[in-house]
Amino acid sequence: MDPQLYYYGTMAAAAVSIALFTYLAMEARGAGELLTTGTSRSLTGGSPLMAILLQIARVIAPLRAGVVNTAAGKELARKLRKAGQPFGMTVPEFVCLKYVGAMVGFAFGYFTSTVVLGGPSWPLIIGLAIFGMVYPTTRLNNVIYNRMVRIFRDLPYVLDMLTLSTEAGQDFTSAMKTVIDKGTPGPLLDEFRIVHQEVTLGKTRTEALRGMAMRIDLPEMTSFVLALIQAEELGTSIGKVLRIMADQMRIKRSTLAEEMAGKVPVKLMMPLMLLIVPASFIVLLFGPVYMYATGQQLE
Repeated sequence: MDPQLYYYGTMAAAAVSIALFTYLAMEARGAGELLTTGTSRSLTGGSPLMAILLQIARVIAPLRAGVVNTAAGKELARKLRKAGQPFGMTVPEFVCLKYVGAMVGFAFGYFTSTVVLGGPSWPLIIGLAIFGMVYPTTRLNNVIYNRMVRIFRDLPYVLDMLTLSTEAGQDFTSAMKTVIDKGTPGPLLDEFRIVHQEVTLGKTRTEALRGMAMRIDLPEMTSFVLALIQAEELGTSIGKVLRIMADQMRIKRSTLAEEMAGKVPVKLMMPLMLLIVPASFIVLLFGPVYMYATGQQLE
């Protein structure tokens, strides 16, 4: 065996192992957000490149105006609503943003391969073009996931504040105003602010709440809205319903966090069996055996 091949194989296995553990650590961090409080970074900002590309996409968006009426366009519109309409994007603008990303990836791959490699490398160019086209969708899915986690995390605390306000004698609309003014800023409070504005402008509370449930499209939020509407129709105490819903959401959040934590050992098995254990055997067993067989001395 070539000593350099042995060395590079060990380093490659270690690098892939570190990459997998980093990925698992990021997943664990995302799961840990279910139990933490406080504000988080903006989900729709922080990407100047996306903002610049979006301006180009808006110029050519009228060319794909008909995509809104397709099944894929309706599904994309639902995702954009769940993401909180990042950058104020419409469906045609998002579709054209993918095209712009593909063109930028193609141009960057062509320029890089020509300058660095001395000629166009089509696998690199096509790969970067595909990455540029897929990246907006990947980012949108990430925004949706982070927003849903934040809403699911904040829901019990918002329900507690609504419960205290209603039990103190306020009606539900005034309780929403108190939560909006005193609560921790986040996507859930933004949605309640929209509901409060719609009710103030004359929309019925039932319609405003149903609209919020449709925008968020989260099962827990839908259950909360349906419970509120049913309590209002039957004349049940809203404060009692809110307290029951808050307790249920808190228990469900803790259960989900325990479930995600329990999956970590299972996820660790793959990198351990495929990378960590073979790399350890290479370093501890085959290295000394090879050096002994070739007569080399360990330093």
